[in-house]
Amino acid sequence: MQQPTKKIGIVTGTRAEYGLMSRVIHLMQLDVRFSTVIFVTGTHLSPDYGHTIDELEEQEVDNIYPIEILLSSASRVGVAKSVGLATLSFADAFSKEKPDAILILGDRFEILAAAQTAMLLGIPIIHLHGGEITEGAFDDAIRHAVTKLANLHFVSTELFARRVEQMGENSNSIFVVGSFGIDNILNTPRMDVSELENSLGSVLDRPIALVTYHTVTNTLDTNENDIQPLVEAIVNNPQLLYVITYPNADGYGKRIISQWEVISSLHNVILLPSLGFRRYLSLMEHVDCVIGNSSSGIIEAPTFKVGTVNIGTRQKGRPTADSIINVEMSEKLISGAIKECCSDKFKRNLVNIKNPYGEGGAAKNMIEILFNIDFNSYKIKTFVDVL
Repeated sequence: MQQPTKKIGIVTGTRAEYGLMSRVIHLMQLDVRFSTVIFVTGTHLSPDYGHTIDELEEQEVDNIYPIEILLSSASRVGVAKSVGLATLSFADAFSKEKPDAILILGDRFEILAAAQTAMLLGIPIIHLHGGEITEGAFDDAIRHAVTKLANLHFVSTELFARRVEQMGENSNSIFVVGSFGIDNILNTPRMDVSELENSLGSVLDRPIALVTYHTVTNTLDTNENDIQPLVEAIVNNPQLLYVITYPNADGYGKRIISQWEVISSLHNVILLPSLGFRRYLSLMEHVDCVIGNSSSGIIEAPTFKVGTVNIGTRQKGRPTADSIINVEMSEKLISGAIKECCSDKFKRNLVNIKNPYGEGGAAKNMIEILFNIDFNSYKIKTFVDVL
């Protein structure tokens, strides 16, 4: 006899966070023990950022529920107003769909709106990747706020589990499963080189750098959001092909895009709003280095045995593999790090690199735990003191 079905609402607002959750969505939609509704919002619905809802549809994700929340302004005021609009929209959507629980990942402002809405509606919240630290983004505060709103916590390392417990969360609600991004690396079919070349419109016949630089939102020093030194480092190191993707829709994002556009006509630069999930992982398998301040350079790149030039403070506080080279926003330092990262000596040392974020299996483990959990028993939260 078929087991009772649990209805899970899954919220995704960006290409990066969907990439981390795609394996979860895929397995859950194949599992007859669950039904799902995918609340798609944020930059997924923006043509300026690649309209990546199309990617979900191309991957045949079922039961997509679009929710428009982005205002035309990407300023802090615009972001704050978008949170308000998102809260109103999620309230209608959650009330209509009546999920047994809401599954969210990470630390984005739209995730905060989803979490506070679910909490006020009495819907249990399942939070992925809590307990982490990114000191250079207001995402850091949002992640911890979502942890306090959430009922169940699926974290990637024991360190993060201890941090969640330190915030007063019951250890019985915390599960260490590893990084969901590693699952995707191990299970996503790749595009071959010919497909990648046709897709990018460029021959991949030289060393490649994959570049993503997001706004640094948790700082009074706006120099980190001026990427001119990074642009100059790219111009001064023409030996690489640079595949550059847009930043998130935060704060100085449009300014960063305008700075990228200045070099977009160079013969060794490919500028794209988004690579898409499958193409991103396929390309990372062939790159010589990852450059920027995206979490993918910290979490996923080590599994590919690829070095990362991590710029600035956005990812400060995360555990890192020995494949990460940390530099400030300086043309000289970035250029030196690019040369080091692409050197034969550095690459040889990556062969035995271990990724602190696990070896895969997070999605499958989480789904089994969720099936055996009574959500109602986690609805009432108590603060647990760490003695």
